[in-house]
Amino acid sequence: MHYITRLATCPERVSFPLPLDGPIQWHRHGEVTPGRGSSWRACVTIKGVPGQHIIVPSYTCLSPGYQYQWTAGVAKTDEQSTLSPVLPVNTGPWQSFTAGGTQTEALVPKIDCWHSAIHVDELNLHLSLFLPESQEPPTWDLMTVSARPVDQDIQQLPAPNEAVRTPQPAPVSQMQAEKTIARRICSPTATAMAVMGRAAATHWPQAVAHCYDPLTKAYGKWPLATYWASQHGLLGSVEAFVNWGNALTALKTGQPIVCSIRYAKDQLPGAPQPQSGGHLLVLYGVEFDQDQGFALVMDPAGATPDQVSRRYPLKAFTEAWLAHRGGAYVFASAPAGQQHANTNAEDGRAYGH
Repeated sequence: MHYITRLATCPERVSFPLPLDGPIQWHRHGEVTPGRGSSWRACVTIKGVPGQHIIVPSYTCLSPGYQYQWTAGVAKTDEQSTLSPVLPVNTGPWQSFTAGGTQTEALVPKIDCWHSAIHVDELNLHLSLFLPESQEPPTWDLMTVSARPVDQDIQQLPAPNEAVRTPQPAPVSQMQAEKTIARRICSPTATAMAVMGRAAATHWPQAVAHCYDPLTKAYGKWPLATYWASQHGLLGSVEAFVNWGNALTALKTGQPIVCSIRYAKDQLPGAPQPQSGGHLLVLYGVEFDQDQGFALVMDPAGATPDQVSRRYPLKAFTEAWLAHRGGAYVFASAPAGQQHANTNAEDGRAYGH
């Protein structure tokens, strides 16, 4: 099974590189003290989710300081599983949010997604949104839900006539950070390269600070990366890709993608790390030398900025990315006047210390 839906409150306003399916249907939800913001709820239903699938919910908006939480409910039962809320750094959760992490017979919650343990006839995913500074639903937002097998065989690679290349992002090496965290900050480093253009190195420390998750004490929680980008005027989604189709579509619009990969020892030739159980990098193109394909990437694990740009054999890269979970961050073009709009609000503290 492969499922994807992409929704926005005002789809006509969102310049996203992949197709949108329609509007978000918001309903007021929960008690909020008058003048202290508002709370909203929306739902996505998925039919027939097999076991051993990953379900990835995602949400971003441009409203300042927003918070949200996803809950999955199995239809016709009382089983519910809630993920931990996503909120700004150094901010407590809204009073109606829960800690999350409840496992059920059908669903195993992970840091930023669910894995299905058994077949589910109907799965209802509820998004609860708290807007501390608005009485109305967002006008700029993006909600996605995707599902695919946790593991799959790779069926097809891009063909030579599908070669594509976006402008090469500015290089940032995560290994230039403090030794205590240098090997842990690939997600914010890759995100800064993907969305901040020539200013990536300048914004990188704040990205790291804002991607720290105090619950897991890690920097790799997927939705924290897209949340940080959204507070700089860039909507984004976390999706589980099943093949190269959507990746090539996004690249052809000029949008690089952040890919979540893993690979065994020496299974990704040319990588700065001999192996990885989980790593994020920027994909900005696919090229061919005759019939030999290569993925063009900015790998933040390069020891120095001039070692970040890499070219990985296409088959090996595809196995590392799409064989397991296929996680990716995809970003919209910024609305006029929005990109980096909140930069001055950053506190400038490097690496979350």
